[in-house]
Formats: sequence, structure tokens, C-alpha cells
Amino acid sequence: MRRGANRLSLALASSVALALLTGSSAARADEPRPATSPAVPSAPSARAAMADDVAGYYRSERNTAFTFIGLGVVSAGVGTGLVATRGDFASGLGVAMISIGALEVLGSTFYAFQVGAEADHYAGVLARDPAQFKADESVHIHGTTSRFFWYRATELALVVAGAGVATYGFVSDKDVWKGVGIGVAAEAATFFVLDAFGSARAVDYEEHVQRFDPSVAFSIGDGARPWSLAVGGKF
Repeated sequence: MRRGANRLSLALASSVALALLTGSSAARADEPRPATSPAVPSAPSARAAMADDVAGYYRSERNTAFTFIGLGVVSAGVGTGLVATRGDFASGLGVAMISIGALEVLGSTFYAFQVGAEADHYAGVLARDPAQFKADESVHIHGTTSRFFWYRATELALVVAGAGVATYGFVSDKDVWKGVGIGVAAEAATFFVLDAFGSARAVDYEEHVQRFDPSVAFSIGDGARPWSLAVGGKF
């Protein structure tokens, strides 16, 4: 009897222990687990993106100025060679190319320095005061895009004028005027085509400036960390 009672006690103890263990495991399984938030890539700073646009636009403008300097040098050099041939047509063409090429080199050299100064100025304003940058650059770049109409209108007028002078030369059989007219028309047509790209680039940059929101000051995070901080607001 005593041995049977011991076996019964052992069985009851085992059952109670098993029940406790099972209940504890079930309770742990039912406990809510902390949600793991997905990694959020840091958003690029609006100011940093605008800084890239500023640098890209003015770099392209400076490269364009250097391109015009090179074209001017080539034009003046070819024109000098044509004048040296002493033919009437070649002399007229050469004089036109030398004159326009020299003006092109002078104007483009001045513009290259101006663009460098503007790039430094507006990059500095953007770094110090994004709202002031948007106000200043909006006025500046709108003036640039507006002036392109007059630039291209003048170039087109020179194309027409050159064609008219060349026509006069052919009608009157004067080789000098043929050369002058063709030279002026060809140089102006080159400017007209190249300025089409410059105008489109300026319009695109102006749109970027207009979309820029200076109230988004900065963000922290380099894309490798799953967190970012953005500060914004108007005061």
C-alpha cells in the first residue's frame, strides 16, 4: 500500500509539473512580440540637392563659356588665314570671322569669370540662408531666362542681315560682300543653335529653384543608417 501511494504521489507531481511547464510555454507564445520597424532610408537633404543643382548649373555655364572661347579663337585663326590669301571673297569672309571671333573671346572670357563668382556667391547664400537664396536666385535666374529671348532674337536678326548682305554681294557680283554676309550669317547661326541649349538649361534650373522648399533645413543620415532627422517649419 505504501509503495502504491508513493507511485500515485509521483504521478500526480509529474502531471502538475507538466501542466505548469505547458502553461508557461503557451503564455510565452501568446505574449505580443515587439514589432520591428523596417529600416527607413534617410531622405536627401533639400538643401544638399539644391546645392548640387547650383554647382551643376554654373559648372555647365562655365564650360559653355570655355567652349565659346575656343570657338572664338578658331574663328579668328581661320579668318586670319583667309585674309592672308588676299582674295576678295576670302578677305570679306575672313574679316567677318576675325571680328566676331575676337568679340566672342572677350565676351566669353568675361562671362567665365562672372559665372565663377556667381557660383561661389549663391552657394554661400544657400549655405547661410536657404530662404534668402531662393528669393535672390529666383530673381537672378528669371532675368537670365528672360534675356535669352533677346539674345536669340539678336542672333536671328544677324543671320537675316548676313544673308541679306550676301544676297547683295551675289546680285551685284561683289565678292567682298559675299564673304562678309556669309561670315556674319554663319557665326550668328552657330550662336543661335548653341544658345538654344543654354536657354533650355537655364529654364530647367529655374524650375529647380522654384520647387526648392527652404523650410526643409536639413536631414541627418547618410543612407547607411536606418534613421533620419528632418527639421522644417516657418517662423
